Amino acid sequence: MEAFSAYKESVRYELAKKKLDENFLRWLSIPATTQLIHKLIEESGRPLSESQTHPSPIFQNRISTTNSPSISSPKRSSLAPPLSPSASYKLSSTHAVSLPPDGLHITSNPQQPKPEPPVPVRPAIPQFYFPKGKPIDVEKSDADMKAIQQAFIKESLKLHEFVNVVKDVCGLPKVLVNKVFVMVAGEGRDSVTKQMFLKFWKAEFEGKKPIQRLFATLKKPQNNYFERDDFKPLMRILMDTHPGLDFLKATPEFQDRYADTVVERIFYVIDTNDDGKITLRELKRSNLLEIMQSLDEEEDINKIKDYFSYEHFYVLYCKFWEIDTDHDFYIDKEDFSRYDGHTLSRKAIDRIFEQIPRKFKSDIPEKMNYEDFIWFMINEEDKTSIRSLEYWFKVVDIDQNCIITAYEMEYFYEEQLHRLEYLNQEAVPFKDVLCQMADMIKPKVENQFKIEDFKAQKQISGVFFNCLLNLNKFVNYEQRDPFTIKHEQTENPNFTDWDRYALAEYVRLAMEEENAESSEVLDEVWDSDHEDAS
Repeated sequence: MEAFSAYKESVRYELAKKKLDENFLRWLSIPATTQLIHKLIEESGRPLSESQTHPSPIFQNRISTTNSPSISSPKRSSLAPPLSPSASYKLSSTHAVSLPPDGLHITSNPQQPKPEPPVPVRPAIPQFYFPKGKPIDVEKSDADMKAIQQAFIKESLKLHEFVNVVKDVCGLPKVLVNKVFVMVAGEGRDSVTKQMFLKFWKAEFEGKKPIQRLFATLKKPQNNYFERDDFKPLMRILMDTHPGLDFLKATPEFQDRYADTVVERIFYVIDTNDDGKITLRELKRSNLLEIMQSLDEEEDINKIKDYFSYEHFYVLYCKFWEIDTDHDFYIDKEDFSRYDGHTLSRKAIDRIFEQIPRKFKSDIPEKMNYEDFIWFMINEEDKTSIRSLEYWFKVVDIDQNCIITAYEMEYFYEEQLHRLEYLNQEAVPFKDVLCQMADMIKPKVENQFKIEDFKAQKQISGVFFNCLLNLNKFVNYEQRDPFTIKHEQTENPNFTDWDRYALAEYVRLAMEEENAESSEVLDEVWDSDHEDAS
């Protein structure tokens, strides 16, 4: 019972302390408090005159009862002890100084104190604590009202007339016009009046930044995050309206795959927790709003490398289709081993299908679906991102102690060594590889590689994992041409490793497709000529 009482008291103390701190911050952020603090600081730096010696009347009353002359108080000279003759002689013969009467202390040769330089007036600390939310800027509010008046060229607007309101007033991309229209007017209406929009604006959008409006538009009203399903209606609108995706209308079976790919790439980059939810905090750290706005200006969808590039989708889909032999959109471990000509080691594949680096979202056990494959392939082809480095670090970190040791490296390199010998390639001894990787990554502790060491060397850390897990990339690294690598980097300096890979792979796949079509045409011509001759 005593323990429970003590617990209650501690809880009350914490709650009271929290409330006290909150009230103190509120008081401290009030402009009047700031002015009072500055005034006290200025007064503390000024010289004190006799009238300022005791600022409080309490002190003045006390000093008047003790030091001021009165009838009942004895003289100061009668209370002082007599001086010795030698001391009196010395005083009278040298300085001739006598004690002041009535206890007043008067110094000889009084000097006026030098005036202190004026203390500069500091600007008032702006209020930073707003319990009920930051107040709306009056100038910004007036500008928004003016923009609304200009956007509503008539009292009510149809859906196609509502575009300027969403773009110019709300600062959102065109693809969200339908969603905002329904949020303002409700389901079933075909127009929005100015009063309806003003009511919605005051309640939902006023005083918010465009990124906050984007978040409020995408998510469901009851959630403080948005999920993959929240993006699906937007992707349908994008494919119906963007000129760079008109050709997809003839192949509806690929529209869903393109939409799934775009959504998965968005969550790959922004959903840092990989929990299927994107919060406002995560959205603010991303470039999603800027990329979605660029869709309104750029007609070539392939020039938008982030998330929406059709060429990137084409590469991801074709690579998955190549290894999915039964085309059921699920791949098992044997299918997966065929990726890029059996380039991954068997030990790496086992770790991936044990779901050590990432749990599969597939609904079939021990199989990877298309969405899982997207995450794997971007991690594999671009090992310069934080997400990719964490993925492959978990693959090699066998005991999951957040340290890759020489033992774990040798465990994976053994298979690479055997494969090199089988292909009659020059086998590099492990001790040489270990020394080379240590010089490259520069771990703080010798032969103990931590994730922080790889993040500090992001641009070259992929070589470490390729040497242990990927045979083709390891051989290419050993036989690399520095001039070719430098040319690729200078040709497209703003490209990521994934962008460069997707571009090269798309060109290769497109050429194969053209050659296949040419072969079919030649076969048809040959068959027709042979039939005519017979």
